[in-house]
Formats: sequence, C-alpha cells, structure tokens
Amino acid sequence: MAISRQQARSEHSRQFGAGHEQFTETIYGVVCAVCHNYILIDKTNCPSTCREHETCRQAYG
Repeated sequence: MAISRQQARSEHSRQFGAGHEQFTETIYGVVCAVCHNYILIDKTNCPSTCREHETCRQAYG
C-alpha cells in the first residue's frame, strides 16, 4: 500500500512520540531527525519495516 510523505511523518510521530516530529526531506524520501533512519523511501514507497524489496533491504540493512 502506497503512502505519502505526510502520512509517513504522521505515522512515525504517532508511533514514537515526543521528539520524533522533525524530518529531513531528501530526493530519496523522508529521514527522522532523531532516529536518522529513512521512514519512507519514495522509489518503492514502502515503510521502513519493509524487507520485501531489494531497495528497502539495501537502505535499511
């Protein structure tokens, strides 16, 4: 299921709570300023929990 950058930011902030409301936008997706992990990669439009796609495995591995 494809999600937007705004949906990814909202879901991440809701899941991890206070302090996880600031994000860096890159050409590849959205990075949490606290976790320093991609919460969304635009190329596959998958959440960071995805391990099905090769692009996701490389980015989150």
